[in-house]
Amino acid sequence: MGTTMLKFWLYIIVLILLAVVGLTVGSANETVVTFDFLFIKLDLSLAMVMVVGLVLGIIIGLYISLIFSMRMWSKAHSAKSEAKEAKKAAARALTVPATK
Repeated sequence: MGTTMLKFWLYIIVLILLAVVGLTVGSANETVVTFDFLFIKLDLSLAMVMVVGLVLGIIIGLYISLIFSMRMWSKAHSAKSEAKEAKKAAARALTVPATK
């Protein structure tokens, strides 16, 4: 459990550092750009567009990772169940006396 928590905090620190670097670089550029959402058109600073892109990218990446993780967990769970059933069948085969 300790290494999992360490990885979590390491990811959080890296994400915060990326956000700070992005905001620092973006704040140096005060250019206003027109950002077209699906049905809203806004004039935002380039830094804000970069932050929105970063946040959406992180959310999409986490969602896709979650889907793959759940798929792998499901396969591992079914394989574990099959192994348990095979072990029970082998134990039953060894305890049943052979008939002549």
